Amino acid sequence: MVNVAVFDLVGPSAHFRKYYTNSSSLSYAFPPRTVLMGTVAAILGWERDSYYEELGLEQARFAVVVKVPVRRLIQTVNYIGTDEEDFNRMKKLEAMKGTQVPLELLLPSEGAPSLCFRVYFAHRDERITADLAERVAAGRPYFPLYLGLTEFIAQARFCYYGPPEKIIPPGSEVELHSILAADFLQRPVFTDGIALNREKAPQSFGQGRKLMPPRSYIYEMHARPWRAELTISAYSFLLPSRREIVAFMEGELWSSSLTKSTRTGPIPVIA
Repeated sequence: MVNVAVFDLVGPSAHFRKYYTNSSSLSYAFPPRTVLMGTVAAILGWERDSYYEELGLEQARFAVVVKVPVRRLIQTVNYIGTDEEDFNRMKKLEAMKGTQVPLELLLPSEGAPSLCFRVYFAHRDERITADLAERVAAGRPYFPLYLGLTEFIAQARFCYYGPPEKIIPPGSEVELHSILAADFLQRPVFTDGIALNREKAPQSFGQGRKLMPPRSYIYEMHARPWRAELTISAYSFLLPSRREIVAFMEGELWSSSLTKSTRTGPIPVIA
């Protein structure tokens, strides 16, 4: 069975900009797959725009669990121009004309000190998964991590590296902890207090950083597990803190990992 690296992204605030917003910057309640791609690339030290194929829909698997309920706050921020004329004014310490834009922030709710998003990651080349797990466990990501904006610094905390405890076949009723791609939902099982929401978010990039078609995702608005029947397999992981059941954003895991990667050079593996 494929090994999976599990880690928590923790920080005091976040902003994951919705791709279709214009005059105001609204945020998703969870990091979209494109954000998770950038996070993994930052941990591994892959340069910007170099990893879209390597972490694409065929090569990588991601799942995300919202561990702390979020609350939203709209804050107006000032943006300044960055063309040559603006830089010349900045050098002369002249007054800069700004543009005010409403920015939606995510903050922890229910008295929690920080936001926490649990990330599950697997790659067809298992050496890449192992390298990521080793770097997170050692606390040495190659580049600094952040939650959507560079001002929102984050930490990665290691949780688990290994195969799923159990594979739950399609059609079974499961208590799901993760975000779910809407087209994988066969039937929700509604229970008291559960509030589901559906949002369309980007999932990957093509050549030239061209955004590929977005996908709709379903999540529980208060960070609680919810019951459903799925059209794909779900995966149970026995973590140190608790057992969690997740569904990967792209579909099912592979039956076995491949050892072929488009990248060259040695990749450290956990002993």
